[in-house]
Amino acid sequence: MPSNSPSPVFSTGRTIRALRGQIERAAGIVFGPPWRSGAAPAFWERNPLADAASRFGRAPLLVEPGPLLTPYDTPFTGMASLRLSGAGLHTRASGDTTGIDLAALRAARTFGRNRFARDDAQLISDTLAGLPAASLILAEGSLARSSARLRAVVARAEARYPEESFIVAGSEGCPVILAASPERLRIIGRPVDPWALFPRVRRVLVADWRHACEARLAGAEVVCLGDAGKPPGSDAPTTEELVALRYGGGTHYFDPWTREPISFGDCLERVVWLRGRFAGNDRPTVLVGISRWKRPALDAFMRGPHGDPIHTMTAEDAVAAARLHRARVLVWATRMPERLEPLCAEEGVPLARIEDGFLRSVGLGASLQPGASIVVDDRGIYYDPRTESRLATILRTATFAPDLVARARALREGVIERRLTKYNVGLSEDTATWPKDRRIVLVPGQVEDDASVMHGSPIVRSNRDLLRAARARNPDAFLLYKPHPDVEAGFRPGTIPEAEILGLADRIVGGLSIVDLLDRAHHVETMTSLTGFEALIRGLSVAVHGRPFYSGWGLSEDLAPGADRGRRLALDELVAGTLLLYPLYLDPVAMKPCSAEQLLDRLSAARDAAGPSRLALSRGALLVMRARYAVLNPLVRRLREKRGVTKAEDPRR
Repeated sequence: MPSNSPSPVFSTGRTIRALRGQIERAAGIVFGPPWRSGAAPAFWERNPLADAASRFGRAPLLVEPGPLLTPYDTPFTGMASLRLSGAGLHTRASGDTTGIDLAALRAARTFGRNRFARDDAQLISDTLAGLPAASLILAEGSLARSSARLRAVVARAEARYPEESFIVAGSEGCPVILAASPERLRIIGRPVDPWALFPRVRRVLVADWRHACEARLAGAEVVCLGDAGKPPGSDAPTTEELVALRYGGGTHYFDPWTREPISFGDCLERVVWLRGRFAGNDRPTVLVGISRWKRPALDAFMRGPHGDPIHTMTAEDAVAAARLHRARVLVWATRMPERLEPLCAEEGVPLARIEDGFLRSVGLGASLQPGASIVVDDRGIYYDPRTESRLATILRTATFAPDLVARARALREGVIERRLTKYNVGLSEDTATWPKDRRIVLVPGQVEDDASVMHGSPIVRSNRDLLRAARARNPDAFLLYKPHPDVEAGFRPGTIPEAEILGLADRIVGGLSIVDLLDRAHHVETMTSLTGFEALIRGLSVAVHGRPFYSGWGLSEDLAPGADRGRRLALDELVAGTLLLYPLYLDPVAMKPCSAEQLLDRLSAARDAAGPSRLALSRGALLVMRARYAVLNPLVRRLREKRGVTKAEDPRR
């Protein structure tokens, strides 16, 4: 530890323990046991225990939320900024604004946790109606948590401006207090974006100068009803002083996903991106029949200004909840109750289907490994060609700008370089004995009750028929047959006896990494498997016997009738639509939405940490899963049938 480092500290609670890594990296502090000589206690926000520690001569370290936060930040998922003070910390001077771009800060219009709905403007207009030239009492910090303090500040404002009217609001919401003169005072109880209020009010009244910064940046007149937080020696703080007071000394900035220290500018950019992702969920969401192990990830995907999604189990409950909350209904595509679609249509409730994305996890969904990408489709679903899906619409109609295509190319190259696939499981094998003078053809098996096979492969509809067709089309090739991992594990239907396979194929390559196989193969024959898409992006030729989403664009050999889409796409246009415009991505560690490129980092790290694995399952876990599919799933299926989820709507994928 450097000689000028502060004294070591120790945690006083689980919040500080959750933030320990960020605190250590930001301030060079070493955490140790309470009995370590000179160690000071660390506290989350100011509290009576911190004051008591100060009286006993142990200057505490105070850790508070910083001024730049994402809507998804918690101490347990990581904070985009923290303010540290006390315990002999060596920080830059409180007036130092080095690295803080005032123009960028003004343009970004961030405030607090940035948990705002896009319809704030209408709420503000309704609140201000009939209340001309009101002043804003900005309820931040302790005012947003204490009715007594808020009443005292309102009384002070009314005494100072006896002829004016007021609106009380804040970025975290505020208590709805009883007003002494309600004709002069209106309160917005829910969180509201102060930036949307600043140009609509006469002046902004604050109880602490630290909350005056954004109003001053917006050009509003600011009055502080007291001296709290005033910069030393400044009777009328300048904009620069207020920015330094709020964003300067003692404040540290972090990557919201990795928790690594970063610059103010980089942090601001990331916060703005996550704010936009959060605000995009601008309608309440009702989820139907989602298994409990999937809920944490889906809650993170769907979290928005109206809170977490509402979970229901039946079509009737879902539609009732959607009507009550003016919500949309989302359902896992293969778990949709039979009554749900007609009920939603009858009641005018928006309905969309959810499915896993194409870069999903390290491990199978069948083994209860949560997915880190999903698609939300309000038209159909990408694997069922009976209805044009949102993906098909994107690929058929989108104009792919050069910068988007360049990004898609870089993403595709990153996927190839990092050797990633949808599930990222499988072992390696010495392929030195494979012939070097024969064309190697890979035939990926599928789950035979998969909806994409049942509805999207009109002629070749079983693994047995696929193998036969592949051999007939490639009589001299070295044919590799790879059973689907779920089938191979005994979870799903589609098994072919080994002797029958070897009567058509030269080698069974079950359990092997699909990336290793694509490295050696020259050609892929498939019904509708995602392996065909993974082969295309690696430059292999692909013959398609069904109508998967990637066929019909001029990139594959399309053998099914009616496969042509009427448009030709370049490979990176297909990648742009499939991997950038259609799915949503989630950092499975930070549990915050992320970009496709960021997910590559997480999947690579998880796969490397797990090491080569046949199914990313231990032997014991595999036995448990087989028992689950043999014993528990039939019971679950009966319960689903009672909710209206029938076999026809439940082709398990």
